[in-house]
Amino acid sequence: MKSDTKRILVIRFSSLGDVILTTPLLHALRDEFPEAEIDYLTKKKYAEVLRFNPYVNSIIEADNDIDFEGLKRLKQTIKQGSYDLVIDAHYSLRTFYLKLFLKARRVTFKKYSLRKFLLVRFKINLMKDLPPIARRYIDILNPLLNNPVEFSNLLPEIHTDNTSKLKVEKILQGLKIPTGSKLICICPASIHFTKTYPPRQYAELIQKFDGENFAFLLTGKGDDKRIIEEILTVTGNNVYDLCDKLNIHELTEIMKLSDLVICGDTGPMHIAEGLNKPLMMIAGSSVKEFGFYPQNIKEVVLENNNLTCRPCSHIGRNNCPKVHFKCMREIKPKDLYELAVKLIT
Repeated sequence: MKSDTKRILVIRFSSLGDVILTTPLLHALRDEFPEAEIDYLTKKKYAEVLRFNPYVNSIIEADNDIDFEGLKRLKQTIKQGSYDLVIDAHYSLRTFYLKLFLKARRVTFKKYSLRKFLLVRFKINLMKDLPPIARRYIDILNPLLNNPVEFSNLLPEIHTDNTSKLKVEKILQGLKIPTGSKLICICPASIHFTKTYPPRQYAELIQKFDGENFAFLLTGKGDDKRIIEEILTVTGNNVYDLCDKLNIHELTEIMKLSDLVICGDTGPMHIAEGLNKPLMMIAGSSVKEFGFYPQNIKEVVLENNNLTCRPCSHIGRNNCPKVHFKCMREIKPKDLYELAVKLIT
């Protein structure tokens, strides 16, 4: 199989976190097929994540709002690529169509949709023994090989360039953060309400730190601005707004320089995970069993295990179906503060 595999295509349209979590798979692929050309198909808005990845030869960018005409064009592109192996790391109707009638060997990511449905809908937990998502992506390769892949590095890999590093250095110089301050990067927002820790509680957490020794960098983009502004209205001069000022590589460089990263179950969390930074993830409606919990050395996942309504979704929701939103509101800032101090020291 290895000698016959010259061209490989990996497909994962979205989301940011999932694309990031496929990077260990790309590393494992390069180890198993060192001479092969490896291409990656994803949406344009996530392509930047892979821009400097040394294990990818080419990125095929799909429209962010891809329609059937776009899918037909992609299918033609894939046919022209003459791939020997197509790895479907997404597993959807769209990817099923793209793979249909291809001559290439095809392998597919297993989503365990029934188990997720049983856990969300009936709280029947058949997911306890499943490995984390990054491991499950790598395990896609096992049907191709005589022996299971031994690749053990499950940390994501985000590669940047010197331009991003220099820009971040310039941004931080412009903020005039007092010398010696410990940097805490907070990514306070999520696409989904039920994955977003309340901004007033974030503010209360920030206020517990000594303002002279800690600086907080609030990151995000677009609609995240509203949440960041709410935090800024009740915090001090040691809190800095970086919303819409960073691309994915610059955010990575900010996290490299941070002493601690705090966020929800979001894509940026996996960047911090990959950098092996001290990391605090606030889970909200999601649970560890879904497989997205961080694998780095110094990490804490906070979740309210006293609720019978969790998880209410395997993706996230725009509102709390029970209205009370206790999964987040009952995680107290004082508890976050105590854990944060332990992670930093």
